[in-house]
Amino acid sequence: MTHLGRALDALDIEIICANSPQAKGRVERASSTLQDRLVKAMRFEGISSIAEANRFLPSYLAQHNARCACVPTDPRDAHRPLGPHENVEAELVWRVERSGTGALALH
Repeated sequence: MTHLGRALDALDIEIICANSPQAKGRVERASSTLQDRLVKAMRFEGISSIAEANRFLPSYLAQHNARCACVPTDPRDAHRPLGPHENVEAELVWRVERSGTGALALH
């Protein structure tokens, strides 16, 4: 199990995989669109540093989402709230199982 899979399992969150080519294609098209358009928009604005890009990104994303986003067919939020015993920060950490020897060496 991956670290993300372990964390989601501990938080009782089901992973829903995009097992269809259509769903995978939508994600790839969105990523490619952002990569292509964002770079061109930044060049057009003369942005040449990370600080300038960070200031530019919120306005660009708002414009991009206004142009490309679509309204969901069901506007209800399907996410369940985390329970009081669930701690995302405590679960989303890198964990490795190790063992110790009698000579106090870790394996």
